[in-house]
Amino acid sequence: MNELVPGGNLPLPGGAVTVRVPGPFDVSALVTDDGGKVRDDGDFVFYNQPAAPGATLRGDALTVDPARLRSGATRVTVAVSPAEPGTPLGRLPSPTLHVTDAGGRPLARFTPPHPRQETVLLLTELYRRGDRWKLRALG
Repeated sequence: MNELVPGGNLPLPGGAVTVRVPGPFDVSALVTDDGGKVRDDGDFVFYNQPAAPGATLRGDALTVDPARLRSGATRVTVAVSPAEPGTPLGRLPSPTLHVTDAGGRPLARFTPPHPRQETVLLLTELYRRGDRWKLRALG
């Protein structure tokens, strides 16, 4: 398993991957194109809209299957916010991202520096480079 640092990346295996952030957080995702734009509201994945083509949110885990993303999608950005609205992330433990492959085998882990007053934190992005998909730690 890879322990990532901010800016670190790794190639992803073919197939679906699951990104999990346990703790008092809400996980959400944005599906975008090369220009960083969403196509419409269907590109947002969060607790009230837990699925988009190729991305499904179940509790604290987001499963992304790059081959099933909408046409033109080249990036999935994963963010966390406090589950309790209005709570700064600095009052909570640092979120730790766990990434597993389709078989549940650990691929990577990432714990960003402890946030302060932020209410939303971009943790990672899955992105296409050529015909391969990679994961980049943001934090």
